[in-house]
Amino acid sequence: MIILDRIGVKIFFIDIASGAIIRSIGRIGRGPGEMLEIVDFDVSNSGIFVYDQISRRISRFDVNSREFLYSFPAPPSNLLPTSRIKVRGDKIYFGVAEAKYGEDIYKSRSIAVFDFKGNLLNLFGVWDEIHKTFKYGGGSIISFDYDRFGNIYSADWKSYSIYKYDSSYKLVKVFGYQGIFRMPVEDIDPFLPYPEITKRLMKSSSTMWIIVSGDYVYHHFYDATEEGVKTRNPLRFKNYLRVYDLDGNYIPPDIELPGVLLDVDDGKLYIHKSDEPENKVIGIYRLKVIDKGK
Repeated sequence: MIILDRIGVKIFFIDIASGAIIRSIGRIGRGPGEMLEIVDFDVSNSGIFVYDQISRRISRFDVNSREFLYSFPAPPSNLLPTSRIKVRGDKIYFGVAEAKYGEDIYKSRSIAVFDFKGNLLNLFGVWDEIHKTFKYGGGSIISFDYDRFGNIYSADWKSYSIYKYDSSYKLVKVFGYQGIFRMPVEDIDPFLPYPEITKRLMKSSSTMWIIVSGDYVYHHFYDATEEGVKTRNPLRFKNYLRVYDLDGNYIPPDIELPGVLLDVDDGKLYIHKSDEPENKVIGIYRLKVIDKGK
């Protein structure tokens, strides 16, 4: 298992059976192979790609030796990063918003495609139209993943809708099921006192991220709680999981999670359950679809 320590600015390689740390990469700084704030990373046969939000650059490490190879600026100044990155083949996919649209984020494309040197190859994807109504409350974080056929799925912070694109980046389907996902009912003035902003944000649900694995799309969303906001700890939120097949058919019911979903692999859910000092626990659960038609 490979996990990120944002505070320590390190990526740890952990033996699942024993929980022991095998090795790590990353150190604080501005030099080669150094980072200031890691917000996301992805691993492929081509390497380990790490995004540093403060320096706005992606660093590439060798997947076998874990040695630093090089880094490049990303994204360019006309694109605002939304933190998520994915690597597929010889391309890096990056969640973005086009700066020229300002608060009208619904006009922006949502995913940028780069080569391994940081050259922009393509821009595609949409932000949900909920952003026409809600500016601050609508959020500006997008999550996405791809299936084994090359289709890409994306969802943004305040929408339960999921957008499916084919391998040529053409939108082919929008699906989603609201259920217990609570939609925003009011915009939020960013100049309100912070306690009032958080109080209003707790009135609606938010998407944590989507994960595509095997034959299913896993949508992790949450309801913020006063304790979770106060401690800035998503483990104190009410976390939920919703599952769809790759055609967008909802498979009930929604499941309340015992923590934050980290990843899904071969039907196994890796869930961060506890982060108490000296008692950090990741649980491994098996999710089985018995009959997706009911």
